[in-house]
Amino acid sequence: MALNSLYSRTVTRLPGLLWTPALLVAATTGAIALHRPEELRLTDLQVYLGALDTLRDGGSLYDYIRNGNAPFTYPPFAALLLLIPALLPPPLLYLTWTLATAAAAIALAHLFRREAAPWIALALMLSAPVSSNFRYGQISLLLAVLVTVDALALRHSRHQGVLIGLAAAIKLTPLIFIPMLWLTGRRRAAAVATATFAACTTFAAVLLPQDSLRYWTSEVHDVPRLGFITSVGNQSLNGALLRLDVPHRPLLATLLAGAIAALALWRITGLRDPRTALVITGAAGLVLSPVSWTHHQIWLVLAAFLPLSRPTRAAILTVMLAPVTALTWTPLRESRLLLAIALALFLPTRPTQTQHPLPGTPYASSTPPSAAT
Repeated sequence: MALNSLYSRTVTRLPGLLWTPALLVAATTGAIALHRPEELRLTDLQVYLGALDTLRDGGSLYDYIRNGNAPFTYPPFAALLLLIPALLPPPLLYLTWTLATAAAAIALAHLFRREAAPWIALALMLSAPVSSNFRYGQISLLLAVLVTVDALALRHSRHQGVLIGLAAAIKLTPLIFIPMLWLTGRRRAAAVATATFAACTTFAAVLLPQDSLRYWTSEVHDVPRLGFITSVGNQSLNGALLRLDVPHRPLLATLLAGAIAALALWRITGLRDPRTALVITGAAGLVLSPVSWTHHQIWLVLAAFLPLSRPTRAAILTVMLAPVTALTWTPLRESRLLLAIALALFLPTRPTQTQHPLPGTPYASSTPPSAAT
């Protein structure tokens, strides 16, 4: 209660001061990313630009491979959205992209729980997933914002589903949020998301027919093309089984990851708390996807800002902020995958007596966590 009181007094007297740590971390991380050597600077963004250059020269998006091991791996629709930003001079684009990444992390914090947004923003800025988005010029954080706006801000709008469908058309991993909408009683939104995904994909097929045919018949199935998927940066179940050299790995990964995802989605059926549903679904998606890079793992950070026990929150933040994947002991090296599995299967969907409110949150006094929307 003393921490809550301090938080309230600070918000009243110096509201902007609470954002200072997050903004300082964002500025530092962004500056470091922008001052890396050119060949290491925002390398994923450079892949997007290189693929577009190849397309303009009459080639295919999927012919471009940066430095021999970094191809363009997204659906053709993603390339269409990148055409206008790619017109900017590279230095200006790099700066704009980095600022957009910082703004996306702040927006995600505000969307997820406005009353604790400065705390969430600081954790996000310090986390491995957001640092990875800064370093590589990735799009994953921007997609997480689209999904979160759809699930939370548009919850009572007839337009709910549009942004999830759009995100899935840009990158396939958000597709798992469509069944989330259906199972949590947002069936119209699930239909809207599906229709949006189909419309965007069709639009890309009309404008880029050869690339669309190639992507949907070949590239989408070529998992090894996604990079060094045996590296510890891939914290999917498939990645862990690859590193452990488990026999019959493809079948086992499909069955186990599919079962975990199915159980996770079953657990959110009828759930009225959209934040918990988001985290459970996001965690299930990380387990299910054949490749779950560090920059995909944003949902695991947000789990620390659900109404859980303080030791649980501390453990989540430790896993997501500390360099655990650099350790040699296997359980710690795979701890982000283990966290994703634990959240998918065991994250509470109802309030318990061991949960503790965050500073400044409205359920610090009387509102039960499951009712907070």
